[in-house]
Amino acid sequence: MKLSIEDFNFEFLTTEFEDLEFHMFRSNDELSYISCIVCLCKEPSTIVKNWPEIQNLVSVHHQPPGNLAAWNVYIAFVTSGGVPIWDKYQIENNKYASRKLIMDGYAELPTLEQLKLHLERQLLGADLTLDPRVTESREPLLSLEKFVRGAPLDQKTESKEKRASMINKIIETLDKNENQKG
Repeated sequence: MKLSIEDFNFEFLTTEFEDLEFHMFRSNDELSYISCIVCLCKEPSTIVKNWPEIQNLVSVHHQPPGNLAAWNVYIAFVTSGGVPIWDKYQIENNKYASRKLIMDGYAELPTLEQLKLHLERQLLGADLTLDPRVTESREPLLSLEKFVRGAPLDQKTESKEKRASMINKIIETLDKNENQKG
């Protein structure tokens, strides 16, 4: 899945916040809808001051299609400089209407293409790679079949004791294997 830059009418935001720039990024996968509204701002203090109002306007004017929840909508606040850690924590942990993301610490604001790459890493895990060992065949460390074959299934006292004994053997084997690896 990738993100694409979309044309979107942000008049509802730009009329309120003339000094901020807004852009829309959307996933290109119809089955996994994700939209991210990016708010570019030079001053971190402007984000701290205005994020609740931006969030509220987005919740009113931008609803995901169909029955998709707010979990598929992100607002990314991008700024040069640094947002104070407590404010960053408070903003990113507020889940009303959308998930929030603070992208700060840039020397200068990134271009839209740079933003696209950063967002793909943050939201989609585009920088994750699959461990090459995943294709290696592995033998099971412990086959339970030899421990449970022939277990009595009735409710007799002797059967219950036999099943308890089988479970104890499994636990002993697991403990022994765990101790050998540690």
